Amino acid sequence: MSIPTTYTYPITASFSSLAERGEGHTNHRGGAAIDKGHPATETSETPSTSRAEADAEVASSFASLLLDGRYRTSVRPPDVQVPPHSTVARWYAQLESAFKSEGFSAWANKQGLDMHALTLIPARGEIKGYVDGRPKTFYLSDDSGWSDVSRTLLALGRVFAPEHGQAVRYPGSGQGGVSMPLVAQFYKEPDLFDGGQASVRRKQFTDNPGFNLDERHLSTHSDAALAAHRQALGDEANRHRLMSALNALIDDAEGRVDLEQSNVPIDPRSALFDREPSKTLSLARMLKLEGYKMPANSAQAHALASALSFDLAHRAPGVDSGGVRHIGQGLSSTSLRKMGKLVKAQIAPGTANVPGTDSLLSRLVSHLPANLRKAMADYPSIALDQLLRTPEALRLGKLIREVLKVVDTPTSAIESLGVALVQELDPGLGKSRFNLAGYNLYSVDNAGASSAEIVKRFTAHLAGRVGNEAAAVAARVLLSAAAPEFVVKDIPPNLVYGSHTWANFCIEVARIEQQVPGATANMTFSQVMAFGNTPPVSTEDEDQLKFAVRDSIIAWGIANRVIDTSPTHTYSDAQAEQAQQALNKQQKELRWASNAMKTPPTTRRELALAELKRVFPDVDPTLEVMQQASVKHKPISLLDIYMTGPIQPDYWISKDEQRFPYERLKSRLSELTPGINKVFKAKFQEYRKVQESAWAIQFKYQLSLLPMADRVRISQSDVSFFEVSRAYTKSGPCTSGLFTPRECLPPTPTAQELEALKGRHGLLMKVVEPDGTVSAYSYFPAEGKIVKEDGFPGGRIDLDDRSYFGGGNEGYIPGLPHTYKQYGLTDKTRDPAPDGNNQGDYFSDKSAALAHLAGGYFTKDYGGLQKAAAGVTEIEKGRAYDEELKGFFLSLVPFYDGIQDAIKGDVGGAIFNLGFDILGFVIPGANAARKAAKAGRGVLNTIKSAVVAGVGASVGYTDSVDIAKNLNKGARAGYKDTKYLIEKGHDVLSRLRGHYGSYDVTKIYKEGDIVKGFFHAAEDNVWRPAVAVFKKGAWYAYNVVTKTPFGVQLAQFGAVSSLQR
Repeated sequence: MSIPTTYTYPITASFSSLAERGEGHTNHRGGAAIDKGHPATETSETPSTSRAEADAEVASSFASLLLDGRYRTSVRPPDVQVPPHSTVARWYAQLESAFKSEGFSAWANKQGLDMHALTLIPARGEIKGYVDGRPKTFYLSDDSGWSDVSRTLLALGRVFAPEHGQAVRYPGSGQGGVSMPLVAQFYKEPDLFDGGQASVRRKQFTDNPGFNLDERHLSTHSDAALAAHRQALGDEANRHRLMSALNALIDDAEGRVDLEQSNVPIDPRSALFDREPSKTLSLARMLKLEGYKMPANSAQAHALASALSFDLAHRAPGVDSGGVRHIGQGLSSTSLRKMGKLVKAQIAPGTANVPGTDSLLSRLVSHLPANLRKAMADYPSIALDQLLRTPEALRLGKLIREVLKVVDTPTSAIESLGVALVQELDPGLGKSRFNLAGYNLYSVDNAGASSAEIVKRFTAHLAGRVGNEAAAVAARVLLSAAAPEFVVKDIPPNLVYGSHTWANFCIEVARIEQQVPGATANMTFSQVMAFGNTPPVSTEDEDQLKFAVRDSIIAWGIANRVIDTSPTHTYSDAQAEQAQQALNKQQKELRWASNAMKTPPTTRRELALAELKRVFPDVDPTLEVMQQASVKHKPISLLDIYMTGPIQPDYWISKDEQRFPYERLKSRLSELTPGINKVFKAKFQEYRKVQESAWAIQFKYQLSLLPMADRVRISQSDVSFFEVSRAYTKSGPCTSGLFTPRECLPPTPTAQELEALKGRHGLLMKVVEPDGTVSAYSYFPAEGKIVKEDGFPGGRIDLDDRSYFGGGNEGYIPGLPHTYKQYGLTDKTRDPAPDGNNQGDYFSDKSAALAHLAGGYFTKDYGGLQKAAAGVTEIEKGRAYDEELKGFFLSLVPFYDGIQDAIKGDVGGAIFNLGFDILGFVIPGANAARKAAKAGRGVLNTIKSAVVAGVGASVGYTDSVDIAKNLNKGARAGYKDTKYLIEKGHDVLSRLRGHYGSYDVTKIYKEGDIVKGFFHAAEDNVWRPAVAVFKKGAWYAYNVVTKTPFGVQLAQFGAVSSLQR
């Protein structure tokens, strides 16, 4: 089925098919140059007469090529000659400037991307080119960093190639012209290759030469739009230079950096230059003007640079796609009533008695293409994008915008319609993930379920209200508004609600949404978590983090039965703090276990070498110069002799006293710790105990991720563990005589053959409930999961045992009987939670008892690992040594290696795609690694420690976030006490991001002025701080990241300031 990706007006491309494939590139160096001086980028206005004359020249050149017709058979499209001051030349100069920008060039160089043959496909957000001579495509959803450097380039590209199937080749010919297809696409000309359309267009040029843009494209091609793009290029240049300056900082002798001595060049096109017209600014001054925190040392500076490398503004919902920004938070009940009355009047009564047929949603669905309507359940994101952007949807959105008095922006009609849809599906002011349209996304029943499964259940819940056809789109609308973590792209299927990974993921989503609402719907899981490795860049960001944490931690506490579910969905500060403490404790244990399981045992060689270096620091004990005095043999080292032990000083001589003066050293051999082998054995036993605890923690964690019903069942049952072994299929020796029947003796497998039949990669768990009901679960630590089996296995079942043997097919025989040998004693512990203090499943007595058994099982065969760590000395090789036995022991080591791989995310030889390891810690993708490299950190150090500590931050969440205190202060709070604001208002406003002045009641403001102040939220009867912009005589909220106004008019903005006088 063909699914349209966006709502488009009918248009086809000409040379774009070649361009999109990257064909037809000329082999030359350098980019196209309309004018090497780039006069079109200057701020001075070109006189309208000369511009009109230049545009007429472009039209004449284009018409000549159209009349000539040879372009239709040309391998490469011809150029239209464009005077530098023509409209299309001015725009193309900006496009060329974007391709040559510092940020894009640096990114392309890091990727190894050949800049001489690029194809930009703006409608899909892609760029194609060659890396190491091979074609490669970069996507907004990948981890290359393309999405962080491409916003303005794609925006300019869309002016020249807005439709699907259209593309921009770079560089151009360099002959002072612009490719004919680009000129055609710029002016929205019809298909040049359609004979009928081309013929009509030729006649039109004869009768009325010139280009005519329709009204809806006048604003996108205006001088104001060009100036905005030009300023965006300047802002991007400043951002890149700021990051470079931060990354270049080096600590002085006292471990600090001097921000005053480092200067940053300021791009004259930028908004910062308009405010502070200077060629350069000190790093300190620039950070202050941009409202960023001041780093005290190079580590903080590099972390700040890493945070700034993310372009969250690029992820904001757009005019053509990207979902919708939710702006309903600032609406009053009166506004909602007015909107509801308007919507009701616009919807014709339905005739069929089917759920949802008389709704706004059904009205909008009816305007979608038939093929998309059939596929809405499978493509809700695409369906919602189109549903909000059809002509009918935009018409309704504009009407709603006028009623709500929403600021007029390119996306405000879409946002206004989005508010109406949300209110229709879930009436009222408050939108909560704990009660969304009557459904609790974070109920205990959903604990242990994946994001996809929870969305599926929520969609089924909505189907009874809106019908099956529109249910998936309705779910997408509500989730985007109230629980955006469920609409992030590429969420790993093994990520479940209740895990610390999910809690941390939700925190990062909330942080991003507070900065750029709607952005996370256009980000992947990997991108969200990579952003999570960066610290707050401003005081307001720190306040946002405090608010982001609370709901996510409460949800974790509910899923893990640390706190009880509230029927009113309200939770006290004490409950939130209890959940936070439990989550922090769990993550500390998991981090300890992760580090322990990644730590190899100390070898006998390492211990012996350290001891020899302690006593003989000036010699190399590894030199192979030692020989027995009475027997000639290959020389060996003192290290080898000491490892074998005991040392007989007079039994050895040095073959090279100059390099290794043994005669001088042997008198001090008594200073060595005797019996290094005993030391090694004791050290390894300590290691085994640590490993047993780490394995136990891993089991507890996996147990806590099971669905609630399974956890409850296990907590109230008798549980036994069983080792699973395959049947021995070989037969014993057979004899037969001339007159005697054939007889076969019973098989007598060797001890090693029996060991090989054991499924060491798994453990079977038998659960017997009080009523005698039996269940079985398979635990596979290297896969990071516990799987519920269908009934308890008997002597012969269709058990697929491959995971018990490492996942391979070797030795697997379907239907083969198994033997089950109990390990340890049956655990009969029960888990009634102590009164008034829920332990939670992870910390329960039952979990601890079962984990102890599991930890013991998976470390009982560490003898093989001990043999490997002990190694074999040259002397031992010369003695009688059972090589076959050694091989058997070492055959157990690959299981240990498999766990090392699993900790790194490599499960069964396949790395979790953009996922996390078996203990829930995120495996950084290329994007995270790139950010880490920029911040001067190693890849392993970027693994998210979540609530325990934000690795990118200078302090951890535990230190920086107290969710039970001070939530009534800061840049996100509401205030009822105006006296407090009169005294402390300046301090509150100073926490808002951005270097803007406070509202001054004595000042007369003009269009576009931006200030900080308080507005009155009537429904909550509180005063809230905000950055606001003056537009058309009113104040509207202003997003300092996207640099755009949004929402409804701010009520009584500045009134508090008048009281301060």
